[in-house]
Amino acid sequence: MGLEARALVKEGIEQHIEKRMDDTSRIFYRNLFRDHPHLSRVFPGNLVFLNRKFHNMMATFKAVKHLEKVAPSIEKMGERHLQNYAVQPEFLAQARAPLLEAVAEVMGAGFTAESRAAWEEVYDEVTALMAAAMARADRRQSQRPKHDQEGYDPGLLAEIGGAEVIHRVHQRFYDCLFEHEWLGRFFWGKPKDVLVRKQTDFMVAAFGGEKNYRGDTPAFIHMHMFITDEQLDLRQRILREAILAEGLSTTVAERWLKVDDAFRAGIVKRTVDDCVLKCPGMLPIVAPKPASWGEPAPHGAAEIAPAQPEPV
Repeated sequence: MGLEARALVKEGIEQHIEKRMDDTSRIFYRNLFRDHPHLSRVFPGNLVFLNRKFHNMMATFKAVKHLEKVAPSIEKMGERHLQNYAVQPEFLAQARAPLLEAVAEVMGAGFTAESRAAWEEVYDEVTALMAAAMARADRRQSQRPKHDQEGYDPGLLAEIGGAEVIHRVHQRFYDCLFEHEWLGRFFWGKPKDVLVRKQTDFMVAAFGGEKNYRGDTPAFIHMHMFITDEQLDLRQRILREAILAEGLSTTVAERWLKVDDAFRAGIVKRTVDDCVLKCPGMLPIVAPKPASWGEPAPHGAAEIAPAQPEPV
């Protein structure tokens, strides 16, 4: 089926799964831990943590219309699953049936024989890439299992005072970013109001609120951007200033920044070569350091050009 199968899966997610994402997540994990209780030790996080993992999985399946373009990112995701969570290749096969059962239950009559075949094909394509990457990874470097629950703080929304406060912080935050001599180069040609809304939806969900964010995961959104630790540190300082300027406490600021920083590993690159490009002939997107900061732009990098809105 190829492209047709990928299109059917994307359509199923958009028309059915996204409307009942948390229900589908709950059913999936219920089925998974029922059939394979040992996997509960791999995913011991709370409900918010598990739901976020499921959201990320659905975002991955939506992004595989042109699988060849995102294959390197999926392979890196496979390596991270092995190294950070001790996920083994056989776990991917064990999750297949529970996922299909969950999708079938949520989609109902929409889950036709053709849909089932498409989901099976796409799942097998994605997990084959992940399993191959796991097999290539140096298992001796596998880390002790850890879980990124620091990426979610379900009680923080109430401490902040609601989504409207988060929106105001992000408005202040992006006002500064768009005017920034260096980081502002990432935002040329992008609509500020869209970025504010998308980033607010993303963080509201991470803070325990409604899950209205429908974009891709941070790793996929930024995979073609050369973003360094220095740039992300600078971004976080600006975010901290915006949080405090809205009258929130330093404790709230630290909790907010802890959640924000949990996505660093999927965004930061060591070199331009770590960027994953979306199509042939594309160059990595780089915000060259201004001359006044003392460093030239990396060789072979593209200057920032107008692009589709993406939260940073």
